[in-house]
Amino acid sequence: MMQKHIIGIDVATGKKLWSFEQINRHGVHPNVPVYADNMLFCTSGYGKGSVMIRLTNGGRSVEKVYEVTQLDSRIGAVVKIGSYAYGSGDSNRFWFSIDWQTGEIKYKDNTLGIGNIITADDMLYCYTERGDIALVRVNPDKFDLAGRFPITLGTDQHWAHPAIYGGTLYVRHGNTLMAYKVNS
Repeated sequence: MMQKHIIGIDVATGKKLWSFEQINRHGVHPNVPVYADNMLFCTSGYGKGSVMIRLTNGGRSVEKVYEVTQLDSRIGAVVKIGSYAYGSGDSNRFWFSIDWQTGEIKYKDNTLGIGNIITADDMLYCYTERGDIALVRVNPDKFDLAGRFPITLGTDQHWAHPAIYGGTLYVRHGNTLMAYKVNS
């Protein structure tokens, strides 16, 4: 994702294969697209939302499949589990589940503040901009909160992306890195 376009590049030659216009009001697209099923899901905030594009012609071109304007993640991206994608909005301050193939919104829930999302062991780990870590059961039909706890150490905004490695959840908050055992 570039400032105004999503592009495909031939890795062998460096030649641009295709370009798909995706403009938001600040020209910032901080999220990594998610690829599966020969489709690329791209989301950004700042008034844009999400778009699903399908690779065609052996990956040498693309076509738009659908848009989900409500899922306008600025900092948290999405994860795909099974036939669904999960993530949070920005100006639309909800957590979403959408059907990967159609873009149909299965739920939107504002139980927690919006934020970043990762997945492991069939669970969603949501790090909210309010400083909570939430464990959510994967369920495309409802936001199924299993538990949560606050991040009390560190400084500034809760915008860093958490990571899970070797059964440990790592969360950075400003000048502090915390580690939580999440798998035995």
